[in-house]
Amino acid sequence: MKELCFKEFFIKSPTPYSCQKVILDEKGIPYSYEIVEINKACESLFGLKAADMKGKKYKDAFPQSHENSARWDTAFSEAMISDRAIEMDLYSEYTGKWLHIEVFPLDECHFGAVFEDSTKEHVHEKDMEAFLKVNLDMLCVANMEGTFVKVNNEFENVLGYSITELEGKSFLSMIHEEDLEATLEILDVLKEQKPVSNFVNRYRCKNGEYKYIEWRSQPNGEYVYASARDITEKMEIENKLKEINEDLVIYTKKLQAANQILKTLSITDELTGLYNRHYFEKRITEELDRSDRYSEELSMIIFDLDQFKKINDTWGHPMGDLILKKTAEITVTQMRKSDEIFRLGGEEFAIILPHNTLEGARTAAERLRKALNECVHPEVGKVTCSFGVAERRPEESFDSWYRRADEALYGAKNSGRNRVICCD
Repeated sequence: MKELCFKEFFIKSPTPYSCQKVILDEKGIPYSYEIVEINKACESLFGLKAADMKGKKYKDAFPQSHENSARWDTAFSEAMISDRAIEMDLYSEYTGKWLHIEVFPLDECHFGAVFEDSTKEHVHEKDMEAFLKVNLDMLCVANMEGTFVKVNNEFENVLGYSITELEGKSFLSMIHEEDLEATLEILDVLKEQKPVSNFVNRYRCKNGEYKYIEWRSQPNGEYVYASARDITEKMEIENKLKEINEDLVIYTKKLQAANQILKTLSITDELTGLYNRHYFEKRITEELDRSDRYSEELSMIIFDLDQFKKINDTWGHPMGDLILKKTAEITVTQMRKSDEIFRLGGEEFAIILPHNTLEGARTAAERLRKALNECVHPEVGKVTCSFGVAERRPEESFDSWYRRADEALYGAKNSGRNRVICCD
């Protein structure tokens, strides 16, 4: 009963089976194989009836080239000699199919074989290989552990490694150390089955150089299908432009600073640091316009150092310069921030006082006079100043206004110096 069950199982199984007898030569070495039995699934696979195949040798049952026939013989012999199961993929010229075959010994003279049609897998593999070869992008399949499973020729063109050197190699070992952390984070995203686009990292080439590679990756279970391209030239250009922009920003800041210095120098008296006569003429025009537009008070103080020529003649011009500098320093401390102080030339100074009446300007001039009078200069001692003050009249021209302040200054000089005279 058991034998009948086994026989029925063998014949009716949907898996193609066959049983072969080994034919030995005079020395007891297998040289051919005779078909003993095949099941219905095997008949369907090969397109032959069992009656037409039983008792025939493989070469007679399946006519094919010597090379292909030899491969079948070798595989069968290996299974019998090694006394173990052997798996292989062989092409059957008779059927035009790829077969995955598992051969296993039954006894000293017989062995069994299980067949599976693997044509679709081989065609798919060939199509995939052809696709990988002709595609100009870098294409690969990798696993979630960071290992290349399959790559195309473009990897060799870009990185310099052969396909054999890359397949089975951890791509993590090739990544620039500065990009490794970001790459591991992307790998975690892919493990969550989320696609990733436009990720860029650097890969070490076979010659030791690094190239920027941009990736588009699609996870599929334990594997990642990815396309990539070399964007090294683009990144180098962008990095160069970035450096140029950074240099340009630095240059612009330096240029702005230089322009500011030039502007400051153009309006500043070199000796005292006060505004110069050129800037005085510009600012006075602006203040006159504003005074007329808003009907605001505007006053002016003109002063100079008493008997300054005598100081230069007695102690020399270097000493005179020191006194001018000190005079400028004291003047700045005594005036409001809104007041503008100018050195008009030599020992003559002018102060513009916006929003200030004649009385307010006189008070400011007197305060400054006292501060200058209290200063004792080394070697020279006290150096006094005389002041002329004038408030601008409505719609009065600058020449008229300045002339009145100047006359008041001369009045102070003629009255004994070291005093303030106002022109009303």
